[in-house]
Amino acid sequence: MLTISITKELFDDILATKRKIIEKEVSSYWKKELLEISIVDDKIHYDIKKVNKISISNGLGEDKPNIVAVCEKIDYNLKKNIFEFHLGRIVEQRNIVIEDDHKDILIQELLKEKEMLKDSINKDHLTQVFNRRKMDEDLTAFIRQNNAQFLAAAFIDADRFKGINDNFGHDTGDRVLKMIANKLLTHANRLNAEVYRYGGEEFLMLCFLPQEQLIQSLEYLQNDIRSEYIIHAQKQISVTVSIGVSFWKNYSSIERFIKDADRCVYKAKEKGRDAIEVAYEKLS
Repeated sequence: MLTISITKELFDDILATKRKIIEKEVSSYWKKELLEISIVDDKIHYDIKKVNKISISNGLGEDKPNIVAVCEKIDYNLKKNIFEFHLGRIVEQRNIVIEDDHKDILIQELLKEKEMLKDSINKDHLTQVFNRRKMDEDLTAFIRQNNAQFLAAAFIDADRFKGINDNFGHDTGDRVLKMIANKLLTHANRLNAEVYRYGGEEFLMLCFLPQEQLIQSLEYLQNDIRSEYIIHAQKQISVTVSIGVSFWKNYSSIERFIKDADRCVYKAKEKGRDAIEVAYEKLS
């Protein structure tokens, strides 16, 4: 394993993840440690060796502070005539005494990483709204709340989405989905709702509003989406959505509650699309 000795200031910055690069001037020592020499077409050719981990220390003696970090890559900076060691995560620490301010920084970094991990688990990668897994988790909690009588499921489905994909390409289709997701997030406050991508071109909003107010707010949402155009080289693409709604107060089964809202989307499409269909009672 490659070993590098650095200043205390740099060591502390790396430990606190403020710095991710170590710079070392090119010297005979580092050339010997890092360069592989080969002959190509009768010419000497230099390659930088692959290094997986780096042992980084500060100070002297056996009890000196030491960390081992993943080495993501090593670059040669021609302008500065230095080697740049790009560090990844820290995998080992020895003889480290963390001062209070560094503890605070490390705690903040850990909390940030935890939130990022949580987001990666709970959010749809393309649209950055919550995914179906998070929807299942939230719905189980929502039906137990004191205001569950106002809970409604609103399915939002992009009309003629397959035609957009087929005629203008999947990149354009992705832009349509992102636009719809952004509109849903913009209107989430008005709808007192959380937004989820259910699958494909279908989104779900779990809303807490009285029925009349909910329908009116969903109509505002439809109008807002309808007024937005996706610019393509061939034409401006207008987008509409069909919406199906069910109200938890009419159900005892989560599966039926969601299924009926989904089925109402197709009823809305049968009526000409760009419409809202409500399951006032359980659909047979």
